Amino acid sequence: MKRLLYFCFFRLKRLISVAFLAFMLGISNVFLQEGRMINDSRKNLEQHEVENEDDKL
Repeated sequence: MKRLLYFCFFRLKRLISVAFLAFMLGISNVFLQEGRMINDSRKNLEQHEVENEDDKL
């Protein structure tokens, strides 16, 4: 019984947390005029500088 109560409390806490995060992201989208989602996985691209083998100090 105690384990079931703990499990229900944990799930309820997680549901409230996700709902609050989604609400805050929505408010942020309104202010910044964006269209991001809670599971947004934008690619972070990095550019690497390529050095020529002929250019030695």
